[in-house]
Amino acid sequence: MANNACIEHTSSEGHEGDATCVAYFNGQLFSGGADGKIRVGIPRFLDLLHGGPFNPSIRPPLQVWSPELQLLATVNAHETYIYCMAINQHGKVYSSSCDGQVRFMLPPYRDASVQELFRCDDAIQAMYCDGSVLYTGDDKGVVTTWSNDRMLFKYNLVEEVKSLAGEQKLIYTVRDLDVVVSSVSIGKSGKYTNKAVIPGKSPLVLLGPIVDGYRSFLAFPDRSGMGLQLVNNLPQKQYAHIWQVPDCHEWIVTSICGDETFLYSGGYDKKVKGWTDLGSTLPRAMGEVDVGSVVNGICCGDNNMVYIATSDGLIRAAKFV
Repeated sequence: MANNACIEHTSSEGHEGDATCVAYFNGQLFSGGADGKIRVGIPRFLDLLHGGPFNPSIRPPLQVWSPELQLLATVNAHETYIYCMAINQHGKVYSSSCDGQVRFMLPPYRDASVQELFRCDDAIQAMYCDGSVLYTGDDKGVVTTWSNDRMLFKYNLVEEVKSLAGEQKLIYTVRDLDVVVSSVSIGKSGKYTNKAVIPGKSPLVLLGPIVDGYRSFLAFPDRSGMGLQLVNNLPQKQYAHIWQVPDCHEWIVTSICGDETFLYSGGYDKKVKGWTDLGSTLPRAMGEVDVGSVVNGICCGDNNMVYIATSDGLIRAAKFV
């Protein structure tokens, strides 16, 4: 198999401790770290932002990465370790931390723009945005939905939420044994029914073309944590398996992302792998990159670029062609 993947750029500076998560929205790259900081990258038009040639001595109010992922600035979002981030359709960035807070910020992403959504004694380890709706999931098994930063409903799904997604009145959650698809009751606070329980392990991702408001596919590891599986997410297909591939990674998969055409996975084996032809009976492997450190988080960018947060605190950009 030809390896059609390579690391194109590595950040010149890193987070203090792990880089824990990455997110990409509208040409901007965000990374969160164990240092409680969020870094914002703009991989284009760098000279226009400075009104002239790039000067690394300038520290603008925006957090900016150059196309080569050179860090210029930092937003102090939390006091300590950031668990995860989610971005809504307006570019509002939500972040959760082991300081017990969920915070958010809007452009231009300065320190002064950081605001608190809520604080609690539980660990918010998973968040997801579907349009303007935010889903938060905690270690007690409670999923809360938010709209315009106002709480809508709380759903006690019993099991710790390690990964989360939501669309069209459906909530997808997973811990270590099963992916659970729950249908929420319209107009009834906290009421839901289980539509499907599928053996699997965190993390999970909705991906593929949108059909009647639903992503076509749902992907997640098998219970070993090292294989991958894809199910059909369209309601009439009843979450039937499309394929299951064991031992895709040598160690447990820690992160997963995908778009309309591609699926990417990263893990403790320090590798990120790409897959396509998702609707076939078996996916086609596109190649892999070895990043040299444990993969904590990945996200899709533009033009088959994948951004990778790793345990050495650095951010890498990998190209799959």
